[in-house]
Amino acid sequence: MSAEKKLLRQKLRLRRSQVSSEIRKEKDNLIFQHLIQDASVQNADLLLAYASCGDEPDTWQFIRWALAQGKKLALPKCGQNQQMRFFMIHQIEDLQAGAHDILEPVTSQRAVITEKSVCIVPGVAFTRKGERLGQGGGYYDRFLKKYPDLYTVAIGYDFMIEDSLPCEAHDFLMKKIITDTEITEVAHEV
Repeated sequence: MSAEKKLLRQKLRLRRSQVSSEIRKEKDNLIFQHLIQDASVQNADLLLAYASCGDEPDTWQFIRWALAQGKKLALPKCGQNQQMRFFMIHQIEDLQAGAHDILEPVTSQRAVITEKSVCIVPGVAFTRKGERLGQGGGYYDRFLKKYPDLYTVAIGYDFMIEDSLPCEAHDFLMKKIITDTEITEVAHEV
């Protein structure tokens, strides 16, 4: 991990941690509304989400909504060699603390990813060009390399959008960025 990325992550995490819980809740509600109204999410045959923790943008409203809507929903489980796989969940009780104390599925039914699947992706920061600064483990970049056509929706707060980020060749570009104040469809060159 480059020193530049490490310092940037620290700075951005500090900024995120200084937002009051009241403001965070308002921002989370706006992100949730944008997510559930998004056509790609509405039309997905499988939603890949993650269990937010700490001061990350909340995904729990979205997880509960997906389950209540009867949507197929899978969350990640981190394994050996920094590999991540998604497993189906049918209720909140299908989750328990796993790697890094993050809630992950206890089920063994692997998600079958199709061309209509949508992956909700976390991050520390994003650009409007689809660049993403992740947590630093590389889990999502390795996972997404296996599914280059998977429709990716990064979620974050408006202050998590940067003009530029130190990106490398292995960093995977997002297809859409949703914050509390904007929705950015990213145009990638073919």
